[in-house]
Amino acid sequence: MSSKRIFSGTVASYLHTTVSLLSNLVLVPMYLLYFSKEEYGLWLVVLSIVSYLGFSNLGIAQSVANFVASTNAKNDYDGIKSIVATGFWLYVSIIILVMMIIIGVVLVVPLEDFLNVPESLKDVVIPVLVISSAFFLLKLPLTLFNVTLRSLNLIYKEQLFGLLFTVIQFIGVIAVLWSDVGIVGLSVVYGVTGLLSGIVLFVYLHKLVPGFSVSRKFASKTMVRKLTVPGGYFFILQLAGGLIWATDNVIISAILGVAEVVPYAIAFKVFLLTIGIASVVTQSMLPSITAAYALNNNELLSNLYIKALKLCFGLGLLATFIMIGVGPDLMIMWIGIDNYVGDTTFYFLICLIFIQIILWPSDAILVGTTQHQRYALVAVLEGFINIGLSIWWIHIWGVAGVAAASLTARLSTNAWYMFYQAYVVTGVGMTVLAGNVLKLFITPISGVLIALFILNKIDLFGWYKIIINTSAICFIFILLFYFLSLNGSDRHEIKKFIKNFSLT
Repeated sequence: MSSKRIFSGTVASYLHTTVSLLSNLVLVPMYLLYFSKEEYGLWLVVLSIVSYLGFSNLGIAQSVANFVASTNAKNDYDGIKSIVATGFWLYVSIIILVMMIIIGVVLVVPLEDFLNVPESLKDVVIPVLVISSAFFLLKLPLTLFNVTLRSLNLIYKEQLFGLLFTVIQFIGVIAVLWSDVGIVGLSVVYGVTGLLSGIVLFVYLHKLVPGFSVSRKFASKTMVRKLTVPGGYFFILQLAGGLIWATDNVIISAILGVAEVVPYAIAFKVFLLTIGIASVVTQSMLPSITAAYALNNNELLSNLYIKALKLCFGLGLLATFIMIGVGPDLMIMWIGIDNYVGDTTFYFLICLIFIQIILWPSDAILVGTTQHQRYALVAVLEGFINIGLSIWWIHIWGVAGVAAASLTARLSTNAWYMFYQAYVVTGVGMTVLAGNVLKLFITPISGVLIALFILNKIDLFGWYKIIINTSAICFIFILLFYFLSLNGSDRHEIKKFIKNFSLT
């Protein structure tokens, strides 16, 4: 059953990711068409600033996810009600406090001057920021329903709901662009869609789990302590994530102006979408990882980690080859040469893509087993290195310096430390990694490199080059991996997964 749930969750997640990818492929050029470069850049900066409000999560959501997964493994539905209700009311208390702080900041700090916003957009900054922040905070308690559904090993249902609201949001954004109400309307559409999705998931959970409720009578002081102790380090991990990934747009805006944010942010969106495709694998495994750890099943935990490593190394290599082979051409065809960030910056981001994808399994192990304390502290160090180098190097190399700073910070910290910490938890070290994972990709890598060499000798341009190169890379890599790298039992397991899924 666990394998079926992982597989079905992965398939549903990829379906959702595909729809999100197609949505972005359509919407980004439309943003550039309907908004000025400065207006779209301001919207991207506001999204970055609002993402900092995720710090008010305080790590509670991941704590709830882990406790629900552990409790579900023991079929304790009363425990699940207590966990979710306690987390919900903790969030309600937090958002009241944070909202008061935001109002104070808006009244005191001249954000429009700090963000280097042009005069024509200064009146828009505060309304968009306040609307986006308010909706973000109101949705925060509702995110517990997403993580609860995931932790009940029903990721495929959570992702199908997500797909539905991605489509609804897409339609809403198109309506905003056509009605010419600007980024204020955009902030309302994003906010309303998020709230609606949370409410629908609550209604579904109420029908799914016997007696499910967020009534205060189910909240307990004992559970508050249980959630906040591991949640403290999850909060630190989220803080680090903000320092690592959410500061770039703000730094670029403050130093170079909001218009310069657009090319970098679009390229970074490609980065996020690509690593998101790979994260589907580990996110689908998280409930199983937590359950295996709760039941002290070390053998299952190690096997899940090795499987995730195989999948993520394969996806990381495939994504890297595709991005190297067609990435720059695809970006220029998609958004135009004026909005392309440049080869140097783009190739820095490709390196980050590969590193982040192969680190997803380690992240899942450390988060899913709550053995993330040291990982969180190293991530904070990475974040501060990233900010310091970005502010320094942007004056020397422009936006390329920002990308180089992110890559340097990652290589000097978690690029190696996460593997080490996951080894401490699972016992899967470099010997197993080299023998069971890396050797599988020698043949596919060799085949793709030969194919790229041949393809570069052929004069292909535009969409012909993109389609032919991408198809060739995928076909050769997958074919060689399946028939020459995998053994018979591995191929049999893949066929069994597909057969089981088709019967569910």
